[in-house]
Order: sequence, then structure tokens, then C-alpha cells
Amino acid sequence: MERQYDMSKMKEIGSYYDLVKKGQQTATITTVKFDEPKKPKGRSTSSKSVLFLSDIHVGSATAICSENPSMKGGSYNPNSLQKRLLESWFWVNDSLEQKPHVICINGEPCDGPNPKQIGDQSWTTDFQEQIDDVEKLLKIFPKPEHFVMTRGSDYHVKGSTYNLEELLAERLEATPYSAFRNIEHEAGSIRTDYLLTFSLHGKVFSVTHHIGFNRWFAYRTTALAREMADMVFLSGKYWTEGNTPSVIVRSHVHYFVEVRFAQTLGFTTPAWKLPDSHLLRGGLGGTAPSIGAVEVIVESNGKILVEPHIVSSEIYPKHNILDLTD
Repeated sequence: MERQYDMSKMKEIGSYYDLVKKGQQTATITTVKFDEPKKPKGRSTSSKSVLFLSDIHVGSATAICSENPSMKGGSYNPNSLQKRLLESWFWVNDSLEQKPHVICINGEPCDGPNPKQIGDQSWTTDFQEQIDDVEKLLKIFPKPEHFVMTRGSDYHVKGSTYNLEELLAERLEATPYSAFRNIEHEAGSIRTDYLLTFSLHGKVFSVTHHIGFNRWFAYRTTALAREMADMVFLSGKYWTEGNTPSVIVRSHVHYFVEVRFAQTLGFTTPAWKLPDSHLLRGGLGGTAPSIGAVEVIVESNGKILVEPHIVSSEIYPKHNILDLTD
């Protein structure tokens, strides 16, 4: 699979799609082969990486979708914002330091039925259509050795008798996980839990979706730092002292922040959804999400590198300005 990719054109909403349809050419286009994972840049070939994605919210009209989402009886034509977000999704894939050994989806890959808005600001509320489109997006990245997932808010992912994230995990053949149940003998077909603990080259990761949100930038590290400190008090309870997590990953807040202490580091993951009417109820301040993903590389000697792939302000989606001068 090859795709023409032009960073400068990301400044113009939907420009890539318009150019392709019209058969035009640009001066700075390069071709990226997504079926050939990039080689590690100057580090041990034994290093392994995890790509953290979350809050993709497929189904929302203010969130990412694939180029041609399928719907019952037809297809959906993405709006200009969604086209812009898709370009950023390809950009993240281009920016990866190496092929992911693990892709972790830390909650809310889909927007769900959106009952409070009765489907307003959704291009689909159908779970199957949302899952189909998330799968299309994930196929843009190189296939990892392991898909792992957590569960997000029931509002977005809970059906009447099923969990959307469970359905997606089954589709992706995600590695099963349960915090306390014996997967082989007790959990049946369950593949996801509300938390996830795994290790890579001896470094333990603690992953769960929820954490406290703060609208104001000066306090956005507070909830994460408090959570990281609490991990110390949980040592010896949820894990043996030697397995206390070194990397704490949280999501839900739609912004990226990172906190480091002497022996641990933590971050919250970016998102793929711009504000909807629910978030704008409190005003515009603090509503701009971080857009992107976080790549964590663990060397065989245990060294941890965090590579956030966050869309810059230069190519961030801009509000239209209505000129009423005349």
C-alpha cells in the first residue's frame, strides 16, 4: 500500500483529497510505503515499543474516521475536519521510531450510541459500523505482535447486553487480560478489563482509562502525579514490591501531559476527537485536545524512551472566521 503525503497541504482542510480527485500535483509530495516498517534509529534491534492510542471516538462527527466509512445501504462522506484528522493519523504512522511490538488501545475507540444527544453530532450510532471503521484505521499501522485493550466509559462502549470494546478486541484477536480472573480457566471469552498490567523487558506498565480531568493547564499534572504517588502505597498489595509499575498510562482527558519521578514516569494520552456540544457547555477555554499518540520504547537494558507524536499548532485544525466587514 502506498500513499502520497504532503505536510504543507495539511494546513488546508481536505486539500489532499481534493488534489487526488482532481488529479493535480504538488511540488513537495513524497511517497510513504506503510507495509514496510521503519528501521530503528540508532538503537538496539532488541528494543521493543508500545504504541498507545485512546479516545478515538469513531462515530462522532467531530472525531476521526477512515477515508470511506461503510454504512448500511451506502457509505459516509467524511467532513473536512475528519479528513484533516485522518491526515494526522497517517502522520503519526510516518513518525514512529520503529514498528510497534504492542499496540494498546486504552479505552473508547468508538463514540457509541450517544444517547444524551440522541445521536446528534454522530455520523453513525451503529456499533458494527463504528467497529468496522476503527479496524480500517488500525490497519494503517504495521500489525503488532500483540493488540491489548482496556475498557473506557460505559456511556460510549456499553450496549444493552454487550461491550463494544470486547467486540473489537475479539475482532483484533487481542491478547486476553483480566486483573484477577484466570483467563485460561475462568474468564471464558473475555479479552478486556477496566485495567491492564503488562511488562516489557522487565518494566511493568499500569494502564487504565480514567483519571481526573482539569480544564486549566497549570493543574493538569496534579491528578497524574497523585495517581503515581498512590502506586507506591499499592505496592505489595496489587503487585509484589518488585513488580511495582515503572510506567503509568492514563487516558480519558484528551490531553497529553508527562510526569517523572526518580523511579517512575507517567503520562496521559492524546485523543482523536475535537470538542462536541457536551464539552463546550463550560466555555471554550481548555477544550482543545492533544491530537496524536504516544510511543514508548523499552531497551533490552530497561531504558525507557517516551516519544509523544502530537500534532503541532501549525497544522492543528483552525476555526473558520466569518468576515462580515461588507
